[in-house]
Amino acid sequence: MISQMVLNDADADDLTQEVFLRAIRGISGFQGRSQLSTWLYRIAMNTVHNFLRRQNRRQPAPGEVLEDRADLRASTPERLAMAGELNNAITAAVGSLPPALRAAVVLTILQGLRVREAAKIEGCTAATMYWRIHKARKVLKKRLEEYLT
Repeated sequence: MISQMVLNDADADDLTQEVFLRAIRGISGFQGRSQLSTWLYRIAMNTVHNFLRRQNRRQPAPGEVLEDRADLRASTPERLAMAGELNNAITAAVGSLPPALRAAVVLTILQGLRVREAAKIEGCTAATMYWRIHKARKVLKKRLEEYLT
């Protein structure tokens, strides 16, 4: 989830270590009002949001990928090239989203969390999370329009 938000493996590794250090230091403050996984996600998302603010929403460098979403089992070189191009376009489109919209996509679509849990992690209402998902999909659809026809 962290690598899907920051789109850089080295940064994701550093942030993952930071998240676990924060969790270990703060475990005594965990009150059990939510699931432990929700608490950990919240620490991770706060850490990521702080990092993205410091990085001023840097764009992914060429070669950084969100996740292999394109079918790379294609048998021809042309299909492999097209799949790679699509994957790069998806990564760039998700990387260009503001952090709140990117978090909505990563938590609900890529991580498969329920909207209410994602909202709790992000510290917003479920209605706000639904709006963020809707807005993110709308933006992604527009940015990936040439690939959707």
